[in-house]
Amino acid sequence: MDLPSLSFSPERCADLHNRLLAKSIEHLPARRTERNLVARFLDAAPEFAEIPSLPELPLYRFLALLDTTPIFPGRVVDMLTPYMYQPDPTIFWSEPFEDEPSFILLYAQNSGDAPMDGGVFLDIVSYKAVWHERDFLTFPPADQWLPLEVLLQRSLDAWETGKFYWDVGQASMAIRSWTQNDVEEALVAWNRLLSSIELRISSGTGNAPHRLEPLSSESLAPFNISTFAAEFLTRAQRPGFSFNAPGINTFTPELFVVTYTAEAPGSTRQTRWLGDSGDEDWPTLLFPGIDTVPLDVSDNPNMYINSFDRDWGFGKFTVNRQSGLYVIADTKYSDVVRLIASSGLPNACEFRHRFAWGPPRDPKLAEVLRHWASLVEEGTWSVDSNGVCTDHEWFNTNTHVAKVPPCLD
Repeated sequence: MDLPSLSFSPERCADLHNRLLAKSIEHLPARRTERNLVARFLDAAPEFAEIPSLPELPLYRFLALLDTTPIFPGRVVDMLTPYMYQPDPTIFWSEPFEDEPSFILLYAQNSGDAPMDGGVFLDIVSYKAVWHERDFLTFPPADQWLPLEVLLQRSLDAWETGKFYWDVGQASMAIRSWTQNDVEEALVAWNRLLSSIELRISSGTGNAPHRLEPLSSESLAPFNISTFAAEFLTRAQRPGFSFNAPGINTFTPELFVVTYTAEAPGSTRQTRWLGDSGDEDWPTLLFPGIDTVPLDVSDNPNMYINSFDRDWGFGKFTVNRQSGLYVIADTKYSDVVRLIASSGLPNACEFRHRFAWGPPRDPKLAEVLRHWASLVEEGTWSVDSNGVCTDHEWFNTNTHVAKVPPCLD
C-alpha cells in the first residue's frame, strides 16, 4: 500500500468504521445502530448547510455512511475502540484546538484526560489524520499525518490479532498487554537482524555463523522477568556471533544466570512494576550492553543522562545498572523497549518523531529490531566476524539516526 498516494475514500473509511463498531457491540446484542451523523453534524455546525453542493463534499459523504449507537440524554457517546469514542459533532471543534478550523476531532480519546483534549484529528482539506493531544501543544507537520484509512485499519488489526478483546468480567472492550502476534512480529524482526549480520559476515569470511538454541525456560524460571520477555527469549535462536548492535550482546545461558543472580533480592526492579496489567511485567534486560552505567552520571551535563538516578529516571529499573535493551512494563504494551547506553543515555531508541496512529508509547521490540536490521543492511553499522563491530559510543553520538522512524511495516 503506497501511503503517500492513498486518496481519501469515504466509502472505504466508512466500511472500516462500521466494522469497528460491529466489533465494539458484538457482545451487546440489544445495542442498535443508526445513521444520523449528518443531521447531528448540521445541528452542531449549521453554517455548513449553506455550502453549495454540500452532499458532494467528502466529509458529508463519509459522515452519511457511518453507523453509530444512539445517544441517550445525560450520556456521552459510546466507545468505538478501547482507545477512542465514536464521532461526536459537538466537539469536532473543541476549545483547545479551535484555532485550527480545518482540523476536526473525529474520534475523541479515551484516557485519564477529558475526551475533547485529544484523539484522532482529521484534516478536512487534505483528509489526512493523526493522533494528537493537548499536551503536545502544536500539531505535527503535514508529512507526519497519515490517511485516515490507515489509522482505522490499525484499530481493526488490533481486534484481529487479539490486542483488543471483550472482557466478559468487565462487560467492556479491553486491551491485552501482549499477544502471540507481538511475539511473532518480534521473532521475524530478530531473524531479519541475525540474517543481515550473517550475510555481512559470510561475505567477508566466506563462512556463515551457525545459530544456537534459545535460552531454556528452566534457566529463566528463578528470576523475575516479564512474561513477554520469557516468551521471546525461549523462542529466539541465539546467534553464533557476539554483537547484534554496537556494544550490545546476546545472552548466553551462563551470562544470563550470572547477570540476574548478582541482582539484590530487594531491588526496585523486582518490587515495583511500571505497569499494572496483572501480568508479571517486570522491566527485563533482553540484550546486555558491554558495560554498566557509571555511578556519577548525576553530574553529567546531558539532561537525559543525568536523570538516570533521579526519581523519574530509569536507573532503579535496571539490573545492577547494566546497559542494554530492556523490555519495560506498560499497562497496554508489554513489548515496548528502551535502550540504556553505557553512558546512561536512555533515549537512543525512542521514536524519531511523534507516533501518528494511536496514543503515545515507546517503540515495540519488533520495531527496534527492524530498525537495527536496516542499519546493518544499509551499511551504517560495520560488521566483522564478531557481529556488529561499530563502537557502543555510536548510540551517544548518532542518537537521531539510532532513533526509530515510526513506520507501518
